[in-house]
Amino acid sequence: MRRLPFPDFDDIAGVDALVDNTRLGSYPDLQAFRQALKDGYEQYHNAEGNAQAVLLVPIPDPSGDWLRKHYKNPPTSHLPINDIREDGLALPCSMCGSSHAFSLDHVLPKEDHPAFAIFSRNLVPACYCNLKRGRNYRGNNVGARTLHPYYDACMDERLYAAQFSGMGKTARVGLQILVADIHPEKTAIAFHLDNIVKPTGVLNWMRKRWVKFVRAPRKIVGSLDFIPANDQELFAAIRDHRDGRDYAQGSPNNWESMFAEGLLDPTVIAWLLPRLSADGRGIDDPVIAGLT
Repeated sequence: MRRLPFPDFDDIAGVDALVDNTRLGSYPDLQAFRQALKDGYEQYHNAEGNAQAVLLVPIPDPSGDWLRKHYKNPPTSHLPINDIREDGLALPCSMCGSSHAFSLDHVLPKEDHPAFAIFSRNLVPACYCNLKRGRNYRGNNVGARTLHPYYDACMDERLYAAQFSGMGKTARVGLQILVADIHPEKTAIAFHLDNIVKPTGVLNWMRKRWVKFVRAPRKIVGSLDFIPANDQELFAAIRDHRDGRDYAQGSPNNWESMFAEGLLDPTVIAWLLPRLSADGRGIDDPVIAGLT
């Protein structure tokens, strides 16, 4: 997950270019929806992309189908939307925080909201979590909705962390919310965790990451290039690693940072310290003696 700047694309001018393009099969059908599209885009922006506040723009098929087709095969006027995908390559998924984004996700699904099928502020670089969540973007409770990378400033905050228990050569792993219950977007943050982040492979990835960490801690947390003498030194080393992941990934809510934040839990620190500082242990030795 990461906050994104708005795309550099004039969607209002794009509407005119699209509906007036006589070479497209959608001409002249879409001309009847020129103003509805423009008004819908404005309302979407004014509602800050809030899935519970954005109004449905009634565009029946086949006109709705034409808009979905124009997303799949953009006309010349909308070729710049491909740049949103290209700019996100090799960066963390803006929706779930995995290590890379390779496609575009419609924050409000194009199946339900064809008016926003080619609206640049509804398109975000994402990974396969796009397929996992399908058309699930809001719940019944007030505030239950997906977070929006262009509008939700809380995505710059540290929202989630791994939660380890049963620690040994393996561990049970969950994800916890870090913000307080009084946070104004707590319900949306919880909905996003349950419906966008958790359905991905993040928990399986973190379980495997733990196994690698206890076998070769310095290879996972490079700042552990010394034997910590106390919990303050251990905490500082893991914190430095976490902060480096934040910087490299451009967000505190990427999977690597969530994993490192979980290691900073006092219970985990208390479990790690005596093992990392055990007599005779070298910096490249496993956390658990005898583990290979």
